[in-house]
Amino acid sequence: MGVKSQNANNEFWSLYSFADRIDIQLMITGLILALIQAILLPFVWLVMGDFVTVSIVREQYKLEKAKHFELFNSSKTEIGLNSNNSFDPFNLTESLDALTRQSQMDAQFEYAATPAFLIMLSLSVATFFAAFFQRLAWEVSGIRQVFRVKKAYIRKLLHMDVAWLESRHSGQVASMLHDHADSIYQGIADHIPMIIFISAYLMVTSAVCFYIQWDVTLVMFAALPLLIGTRLFFSKWFCKTRDEEQKLLAKMTNLVQETFSCIRAVIAFAAQKQTINKYERLTIELNRMTEQRLTASSIYDALAQVLLTEFIFTAALCYGMWRINDADPGRLGALAINMLYMCVTSISIGFHMNGASTARKNASEMNAILVETPNIECYINKHSESMLAPRGHGAIEFKDISFAYPSRPDIEVLKGVSFTVSAGEHVAIVGPSGSGKSTITALMLRFYDPTNGSITLDDVNLKKLNPDNLRAQFGLVSQEPVLFDGTISDNIRYGRLNATQTEINEAARKAEAWQFICALPEGMKTRVGDRGLQLSGGQKQRVAIARAVIRDPSVMIFDEATSALDTKHEVEVQRAIDAASQGVTTITIAHRLSTVRNADRIIVLETGQIVEEGSPEELLANRDGKFYRMYNDQKFDSLAVDKLAANPRVRSKISLATHSMTPSDFISAEIYRRAWARSSLGTHKRLGKSYSVLSTDREKLALPVMSKKRSRMDIPFKTNIMEVAVDDKDYDDLNLLPGKTTNFNAVWNLIKSYKAGYAHLSVAIPVTTLRGFFFLLVCFEVSSVLEIALAPNEETAQQVFLTAAVYTALIIIKTMFEAVGRLFIALYGHGFCGYMRNKMFRKILRHGATYFDEEANTPGRLVHKLMSDTATLNRILGDKLDLLLPAIICSIVSVTIALLINWKLALICGFQFPAFFLFRLIEFRETSKRHRQMAEQEKKAANLATTVLSNMSTIKAYTLQEHFNNIFYETLKPLQKTMKRQSCISSFVFACQFSFTYILIAITLHFGKLMMLNNEITPFNYLRVVLLTQFGANFISQLIASVNDISKARVASGNILNVIKETAVDMNNLSDEGLRPKTTARLMLKDVEFRYPSRPLYPVLRNLTLKVRPGDSIAIVGPSGSGKSSILALFQRMYSATKGEVLIDNYNVKQINPAYLRRVVVSVGQEPTLFSFTIRENIAYGLPEDEATEEKIIEAAKIANIHDFILSLPQGYDTEVGEFGAQLSGGQKQRIAIARAIIREPQVLLLDEATAALDTASEKAVQSALESVSKNCTCIYVAHRLSSIRSVNKIYVLVDGEIAEQGTHQELMEEKGLYYEMNQSEI
Repeated sequence: MGVKSQNANNEFWSLYSFADRIDIQLMITGLILALIQAILLPFVWLVMGDFVTVSIVREQYKLEKAKHFELFNSSKTEIGLNSNNSFDPFNLTESLDALTRQSQMDAQFEYAATPAFLIMLSLSVATFFAAFFQRLAWEVSGIRQVFRVKKAYIRKLLHMDVAWLESRHSGQVASMLHDHADSIYQGIADHIPMIIFISAYLMVTSAVCFYIQWDVTLVMFAALPLLIGTRLFFSKWFCKTRDEEQKLLAKMTNLVQETFSCIRAVIAFAAQKQTINKYERLTIELNRMTEQRLTASSIYDALAQVLLTEFIFTAALCYGMWRINDADPGRLGALAINMLYMCVTSISIGFHMNGASTARKNASEMNAILVETPNIECYINKHSESMLAPRGHGAIEFKDISFAYPSRPDIEVLKGVSFTVSAGEHVAIVGPSGSGKSTITALMLRFYDPTNGSITLDDVNLKKLNPDNLRAQFGLVSQEPVLFDGTISDNIRYGRLNATQTEINEAARKAEAWQFICALPEGMKTRVGDRGLQLSGGQKQRVAIARAVIRDPSVMIFDEATSALDTKHEVEVQRAIDAASQGVTTITIAHRLSTVRNADRIIVLETGQIVEEGSPEELLANRDGKFYRMYNDQKFDSLAVDKLAANPRVRSKISLATHSMTPSDFISAEIYRRAWARSSLGTHKRLGKSYSVLSTDREKLALPVMSKKRSRMDIPFKTNIMEVAVDDKDYDDLNLLPGKTTNFNAVWNLIKSYKAGYAHLSVAIPVTTLRGFFFLLVCFEVSSVLEIALAPNEETAQQVFLTAAVYTALIIIKTMFEAVGRLFIALYGHGFCGYMRNKMFRKILRHGATYFDEEANTPGRLVHKLMSDTATLNRILGDKLDLLLPAIICSIVSVTIALLINWKLALICGFQFPAFFLFRLIEFRETSKRHRQMAEQEKKAANLATTVLSNMSTIKAYTLQEHFNNIFYETLKPLQKTMKRQSCISSFVFACQFSFTYILIAITLHFGKLMMLNNEITPFNYLRVVLLTQFGANFISQLIASVNDISKARVASGNILNVIKETAVDMNNLSDEGLRPKTTARLMLKDVEFRYPSRPLYPVLRNLTLKVRPGDSIAIVGPSGSGKSSILALFQRMYSATKGEVLIDNYNVKQINPAYLRRVVVSVGQEPTLFSFTIRENIAYGLPEDEATEEKIIEAAKIANIHDFILSLPQGYDTEVGEFGAQLSGGQKQRIAIARAIIREPQVLLLDEATAALDTASEKAVQSALESVSKNCTCIYVAHRLSSIRSVNKIYVLVDGEIAEQGTHQELMEEKGLYYEMNQSEI
């Protein structure tokens, strides 16, 4: 029990674990002011009660006076005469005394009302300052703390070790940054302050009530233990259920994020419908759990908040009426009103308790991560024992290293590995896939620590060195290059953050990247897109090499660094790397043995052990050795590799990046850009940010807007583009397209679209509307009881019984209405949220690759729209609608009844309504603008967090943790400032609302006094009007308090509607329309020109014509960036050709159903994309369940040479591969990707460097398997490794988007042109 109490206590204080001295002072200030505000409220009604007492005494005297005159009238007597109609001086004196007493009573009544008026004014001023500074203090403190939590959280994640990060999905970790942090802010700034205020108010009011009439108050508190006990029990069940829902919601977020991050694989395998079905199954499961919770919650809330509170209130009030002789009626009225507000206020505390409970739990979860100590600590602190590593010579030694990945501790990857790398030595590590080569790299960079043994750098154990300082001495170029969304210049600078532009340019030249960069329209300022998607594989790899070169490291590590480069550029880059590696320790991990010829020593690994070691010459001399067999498998046919002199004609063909755009090129690009912009709702705005016509000056050319002038190299000709291009009005036409929907019509349109929710609304709206009438019962109950108690007689008991019976029956009816209304509105809100998520997910997955290339549609932003914007609408249509509908009805009805009772007083009391609206209108205008800013800022932060967490290994390898931490901090700064400004406005309106209420009560006291003196209103009608208008004001304040949420919903609904309404630019991937021809797989490109829509000024393919006969195998080779992969993308219809036709059996691919096309045409890319599913699910990805049988999966795995490895795993085919396949090596991932293609039995197989990541033995086995598969289909190979394509029917050599040569291998070798030179370079 003590442990539980201690844990609960720790969980509570964890909410404030990031409060500094200023925050504590702010919270203490807010606490004191909240107590002052709570104390003021019950005394307001006590002052009102005293006023009512005086007015009732006066009313009683009037009644007695009326009876007295009635007695005179009934006896036919006149004033001053006796019963015999004779003069009676005593009777005259008594009448005059009565008139005098009436005047005295009126004067006393008027005198008593004046102090009440002054007290109310004083209270209003005190309340304004207390409410304003209380709210502001809590909100500012909450903002400061939550941003400190966010910064600490992202910084902690950036410094956690790789093993810890791999054990958690990046989507789940990223969602905590937004959802948990937002919950913590709500807890600190709203829920906890309101709990303190409500608790203080209830205690003070209880004390006042006990002071007024202790026994009546005691009756009221009879149900309190039951209410508290049930609330505690329900809170535990609620939290448990909510946790399960959050876990399921995290699964949905992970699925969505992974889908958008790997969208090209999703499109390529036509897996959209399968992914949607999986997402919808999760939605159904979430709906089932949520509906159970909502049903129980609605029934409990109705019973606890209506039956218990209001029923007990009625009982206490009727009991108090029996004791009317022991207390003055005004005090009883004050007691009744205070008890009424206690009931109403106690209802709202449940909501805040649930919110605070969620906030405490989320804070505890985040703090558990924040206090967790990483196994490999990356930053120096006062407790750290790590030492800084001075820049050394780069001598590395592995001593008896054994290692198993933490996620698979039963599988030993390295077994007693020992080797030494001397300073400045070039060592190559080769071996089959999965032999542990990349693991050695991870251990060198200290992503992991070995299970046994030790690793030293310059005779210092790596465990003694600070990992960041250690990694600063390494330059890593990995097999799958990771680039960040930014410019090429930014990505190279990540190698060394203080590098100058000159050094960046030089690094690009060394990596052979300078030419292709200069050929891009924006050069170094070209944005590479998320994960570098705007560049080809070879271009990405060269940028990554430049990033490593600029680092000037002590040790260079190349993990298949040139696998994505063509032969020519591989040689050139290798030569540049060799030059840059002089005097630097170099470690090369390779499958392509031609890249390790210059190594001083080669280490051959197999099954985690060193089987051979020596110089290349020594290993080749051992003809029985493993290396000799691997080398012999990769050796070319000697007849095809005669050395020839360089051919000038060939060199001219490979002048890749020096091609200049002609005027016609520019015009075509410009017209295409405009047409493409018109084809999508509002998409012209996206392109308009990047491209515009600058001037009509004849000496200037329309080029992408840049901050610096273009060099002459980039402007090969001068002309007046406006004389030859489409005229100016085309730009004006773009502005006429409908803009983004951001008004309230968006919400209404979304509600209309959710037809499945009409049934819920048809019940919820009328029931909730009637609930609004029931809220007014208490107003009449209080005044009716006081009116009965005013003149007690023999019928009082009967009147009390009837009153209690009527109100009890109405309360029971209200309870049923409350339960039904709450339930159906909650079900509607949740169903609406799920429906919109499913619909948005479907709409997004309709689009082709073009849509996802846009900056506005990065994975992080799409996830935010799908998950966060829909949750915002759910809060309005679910949680808030339950309050808004009754509030609207109650406020309208209460004002109407008040006007009917006494329109003069009702108008005076109702003056607060326009005042409230005025206050909130000011707030609304400000919050709408700021919420749009905040939404955009939150999306940027969410996108950045997702990007960082998905690429943590690269960030750690280049010690970029603090850099990205600073970027994230800078991203949060404007959001923090916006929220602080917003808190000032909301606090001012909150304070005005409270203080203005007291001012109005003071005014009503004054005018009520005058009206009573003129006999225009009775005290009871006065009390009814005041209570009705106060109830109306209370509900209107709830409406107005929802302005912030409505503003957020307005922005969110606009985002959602834009996603739903946005038409597919080029194709609908979910459409069932289109042809499904029985094809023979005859392929053709006919006069095709292609430009990526995101770079319309840069032609990739130029008037290309290419034919492939059925069953043939062709290969496309050429320099990186020449358009090879773009051809494959066109055949799969990832994009559509700008001009010309892409044909399959004389059918334009635009006529063929996209899903059917991708079932016929299957691709295996050079960077295999796996999902965080099991191996079985990855192989069967995109196939219907009835087709992906166990036998087919196993057969495909055997053909791909991966079956034996899978069986060696403890869970076999049920092994989870991790996010993006992180638990597997590159070769293992590639073979699973090949199996995924083989199982589909394609008619057209596209292989884009499909075997580049395989070791020689696996490549030979898989190549043999692919050859057997290719007998029944048409194959197109894109290859840099020319040894793998010698047997194809035809080879096309592509240069700068044009066919430079074509023919068989033998024909091209005899021609001795470009293809021959590429072969010559590979030897």
